[in-house]
Amino acid sequence: MNYSINETAVRIVEEKLFPHMDALGITACTLPCGAVVLDMGIRAKGGFLAAKYFTEAGLGGLGELTYRTMEVGNQLLPVAAVHVDRPVLAELGAHDSFLYIDWDGAKCSVAGPIRAVHGADPYAAPVPYRDPDAKKVVATIQTDRPPDDKLLEAVAQAAGVYAKDIYLLAARTGTLTGAAQVCARNVEQSMPSLLDHGFPMETIVQACGYAPIPAVVDDEMLAYGRVNDGLIYGQETDLYVDCDDAEIERLVEILPFRKNQDVYGTPFETLFAQCGYLWRNVPRRWDAPCKVNFFNLRTGHSFLIGTLHYGVLERAFLGTNGGN
Repeated sequence: MNYSINETAVRIVEEKLFPHMDALGITACTLPCGAVVLDMGIRAKGGFLAAKYFTEAGLGGLGELTYRTMEVGNQLLPVAAVHVDRPVLAELGAHDSFLYIDWDGAKCSVAGPIRAVHGADPYAAPVPYRDPDAKKVVATIQTDRPPDDKLLEAVAQAAGVYAKDIYLLAARTGTLTGAAQVCARNVEQSMPSLLDHGFPMETIVQACGYAPIPAVVDDEMLAYGRVNDGLIYGQETDLYVDCDDAEIERLVEILPFRKNQDVYGTPFETLFAQCGYLWRNVPRRWDAPCKVNFFNLRTGHSFLIGTLHYGVLERAFLGTNGGN
């Protein structure tokens, strides 16, 4: 494939972000190690357009984030809608947040096309694509702490690049940029689970996904709970595949989040608290999609797996967990 997802992401940073930082409500700084950190929603305000570019850079230019609405209760909520070409590469190879880094005694996860340079983690490694020749690389992170040299040096070592060549896009969850870019991980929510279950990933041709964006709240744990409610109870992915129907049919009971009947219907904030607010303690089976629609190009058959849980969405987004 004669295409560099890092070079494309770098163009987004240099052409869409740097010239318009004031308008986008973002800032940038160069660390002593030479890495450039773009604050898109830690101390900076950010917004919908910042989230769009954050997401599209994270996808290596292979996807587009737009916005629409959905009805929850008696309210219209904004929805992050993502359309992705080459979804296995864009998501598993770039957008997924599975490059785990030790940072001052805690683990954080890094995403973005930097992961495709050498296949730096267990979900980028199976993707038959590498991007080793890009002069600069792009990473993204969800954090409420300003990234420092320790983090960037650790990221560089894990990814097999030089820290001075990294653009790092950062936002915390309790900002519009942060909330929208997490909800834009709606296609991403499906891909690792499919890989875990042995689905033939090479048969996925196109993908698009949708997830509601909650009201922003300046409480990182509450914000984290809300956006993850949007993903496990309100996310929907459409996958266009070319495979035997049997490969899809076997996923009906084991793919969607509703398989977790012991916790299904519980707000994610409650589940996360049970895990000590540490993602490493969250059972892998909980990191599952809400609803996945398969459209089989080979057979012409459609399969709708999972369902949206409007009750949880209404309570989490509009009820006592953040409203009236």
